[in-house]
Amino acid sequence: MNQELIKHANVLIIDDQALAQVFLKQSLEKLGFDKIMVAESAKHALRLAEEHQFNVIICSFNLSRDKDGYQLFEELKAKGAIKLTTTFIFTSAETDAALVNSVVELQPDDFLAKPFTAKELSDRLRRVLTRKHTLTKVYRALEQNNYAAVLEQVDTLLMDPKAANLYPLLMRIKGDALLASQQYQQAAQFYYEIITLQKFTWAMVGLAKAYLGLDKEDAAINILEKLVAKPQTRLAALDLLGQYYIQHDEYELAYQKLQNASELSPRNIDRHKSVVQLARLVHDHSGQYNAAKAMLKYAKRSFHETADLYLTVARSGIDYALTLPEQESAVIVRQSEKFLEALKDQFPSSAENKDKISIVQARIHYLKDEESKAKQLVSNILEHEESGNLEDYIDKAKAFHELGYQDQAIHLLENIHQQYNEDNTVNDKVLAAYLTQEKSEKTEIPFTPRQLNNIAVQLYGKKQYPAAIQAFADALRLMPKNVRIALNMLQALVDQMVRTALDEQQTKLYNSAISIISQQNLPHDQQTRYEKLLERSAQAKERHNQIDQT
Repeated sequence: MNQELIKHANVLIIDDQALAQVFLKQSLEKLGFDKIMVAESAKHALRLAEEHQFNVIICSFNLSRDKDGYQLFEELKAKGAIKLTTTFIFTSAETDAALVNSVVELQPDDFLAKPFTAKELSDRLRRVLTRKHTLTKVYRALEQNNYAAVLEQVDTLLMDPKAANLYPLLMRIKGDALLASQQYQQAAQFYYEIITLQKFTWAMVGLAKAYLGLDKEDAAINILEKLVAKPQTRLAALDLLGQYYIQHDEYELAYQKLQNASELSPRNIDRHKSVVQLARLVHDHSGQYNAAKAMLKYAKRSFHETADLYLTVARSGIDYALTLPEQESAVIVRQSEKFLEALKDQFPSSAENKDKISIVQARIHYLKDEESKAKQLVSNILEHEESGNLEDYIDKAKAFHELGYQDQAIHLLENIHQQYNEDNTVNDKVLAAYLTQEKSEKTEIPFTPRQLNNIAVQLYGKKQYPAAIQAFADALRLMPKNVRIALNMLQALVDQMVRTALDEQQTKLYNSAISIISQQNLPHDQQTRYEKLLERSAQAKERHNQIDQT
């Protein structure tokens, strides 16, 4: 190993196991490293990183005292303690798929599965340190986003026979630089030439990106759909497909792709946020709640853990509870209350959360049929000057709407929609779409999903079938995946069909209900009910046909 590289290297070992610390330190000392520091926790490592600049960091992925290795890596990188020239190696006794996918997303320089020998450590370090030294100028240009300099340095190294072992990495860096500098035509040609020689998976992903940049969408999607089937490229392909479908307003498809990506690599908080927003937009409130809980689970103890994350889970729980029968709703409400209590425990002195918490508590009181308590909490906030982020505004509008303050809810949504559009501060396409959807639905439908279903059931009981059908249709608009409501609407439609033929709009609702129900695995009682309704509708259609023929 190059002793000059070792001589000047500051090394940090991060491991909470004493034996591992001793093994790593002794192994490194035998290689010639003498500037070695040891941290037994993430908190200790962060403190040392503030005081020293490390060239080599060897970190256990499975830290357990405060943050884990994934969370520590994210924070060290965010604080500038890990640069492209820094050598960072993860160690772990676990090698399950979710962990490996998480590590790949972080892009450390190497990963050593425990147990490993001193020789394995030496070989990995030698390779990484030599690579870092050779690519120093390239990495510095990348950190400055100077892609012209990156391309110049890479082309020089590609002409150097001494760097032959780095050619695949250099070509990958060149492709990334062409994409980053939006030279899509050159990038497409570059990747195509590589693939004709050897079908590197990274080159296939790069070619798909280049085609997207050139608006050759069919070619890009064709590549990505093939890459989804390959384990080594599935995650990257799902992410690209998700972003593509968002840009084309195909939110249901985007949701499916990013939801699958989150299952593959569950530690990515930003992806969870996208899944939460998409689930909400497509009215999958169960998926929204589960994604919000997963996001908080992996954010705990990390620098992602904020009061807003706890609020997101509580709010998602309330949105979900509003779509459920009373008994099931009560369970989710209790869980939302626990998340709210956890927020208060974690952020006890945060005055800015007071109104946000009051709004969530008011929505909980509404779900518990404690409307007077809910209105008492909201009454003071009605007069407050608008403040907070977009999510706070949306939640406040929901509370106003649920408690019957429809004018205030619509006024608030219209104001923030106008304000955010004028300021161009809604850069998140999904969030902007959701705000537009909320304004439209709250304006056109003055009831909550639970209220609509109750109204529809009452109308059905009075045999006012057309009005019941419309109420069920409104409820289904807010809960398009709700089989129970779809079955109720189908029941009303069939009863109407027995009386008279359905009109054009009712026929569309009939087909929509069939589509929703047929895509689900129904429990036995619902399946039996569904089959009886289909039998009755077939008999009614036959009768109408006979009447038409006569």
